[in-house]
Amino acid sequence: MSDIEIEIVLCVPGPWADRSALVESIVKDSGGYIFAGRVLMHLETKQCFELEFEGRDERMLPAFEAAGAHWKNSPEMSLISAHKSVCYLISKGGSIESAHSIMHAANALLNAGGFGVKVESSGLAHPPEDWREQCKYNYLFKSHSSYVVYITSESTYSCGMHNFGLPDAIVERNEAENPTELLRVFTHYLLSESPEIKEGQTFSAESDSPVYRIKAHPAINYGENSLFNNPFGMWQLQAC
Repeated sequence: MSDIEIEIVLCVPGPWADRSALVESIVKDSGGYIFAGRVLMHLETKQCFELEFEGRDERMLPAFEAAGAHWKNSPEMSLISAHKSVCYLISKGGSIESAHSIMHAANALLNAGGFGVKVESSGLAHPPEDWREQCKYNYLFKSHSSYVVYITSESTYSCGMHNFGLPDAIVERNEAENPTELLRVFTHYLLSESPEIKEGQTFSAESDSPVYRIKAHPAINYGENSLFNNPFGMWQLQAC
């Protein structure tokens, strides 16, 4: 799977009136990054990320509200409507290390004045303080909540694990009392423990919780070229 190409894209709207204002803010407040050409670089580690700088986008507020319903009516969300420009950070994903590195780059843009972060490659938006907390503790895999979202229709399934190079998961709604929590625990286990999963193995969230058999499942198809698509596939949890 090492040759599979995953692209992580993070959106950071902010107050920068033009590119020069962004460059100045990054030099002054980012904590060791510079922006030149289309590259944001961390001076100490030499890690580089593509950065696309664009003007104000009237679609930004509804996009953030849809992806960040948990902070929709907050003062932080109201700032999104006042943005003057937008930064798009782009990097190769598909590993824990790459997912964490671009998180810190986005945090640098928040330090330079950014109003929030939207993960374009899973559809989840975060206010600045939440993102900073997740960056601070990503060694404890707080990054799981940065990238992974859960969708419920006829089934409940996760989206975003491909950013780490891992499969997503799915469970039928009627097979779990709280399907979202079950998938949260299972996908966090995949991320934090890096287990070798084989079809037919069983999983239980707690020692006294229901037991599920793990089965391979086709990945959700979000459409051609969608950043949500997971080429690493999906595990289905079936009640035993």
